[in-house]
Amino acid sequence: MPSERSRTLAAKADESLAVVLQRADAARDSDLGVAYHDRRVADVLAHLYAWHIVFDGWVAQERAGSVPAYPAEGYTWDDIDALNDVFYLAHRDRTYEALHAMLLTSHRMMLHLLETFTERELTEEGVFTWLDGESLAVTADECLGAHYDWALTVFDLAGLE
Repeated sequence: MPSERSRTLAAKADESLAVVLQRADAARDSDLGVAYHDRRVADVLAHLYAWHIVFDGWVAQERAGSVPAYPAEGYTWDDIDALNDVFYLAHRDRTYEALHAMLLTSHRMMLHLLETFTERELTEEGVFTWLDGESLAVTADECLGAHYDWALTVFDLAGLE
């Protein structure tokens, strides 16, 4: 049975993703200009998808008994822009439709993954030492609801309704 925190994260994420996709669908072919490095609406979806996959990788490494590379092998939080550029390059040629479908799938995967953690594992700081004192729930939210809020901010800055 999903923990209370897992249900709360899922509800927030579902609500925010619905708004992201509604706005993205309405502006699917738009260029975001300086709001997002002269990239497309589809590139925002790719960015969100990529961070879901990163989160899944952290959990897989943890469950395999390894210390996850956080944020990723060869990267620190100081060079997160370079990591985001790698994600962009990996997905820049994908269609809006493909990225939309990939994001929906990875979103569901994230929510399912969160259901596998106990309330304690999600909420207590220090349970996962590789998170540098943050709780797994905070990190998950950064890859879900809070990240969807970031996407909405990009859309706002680009003037997309």
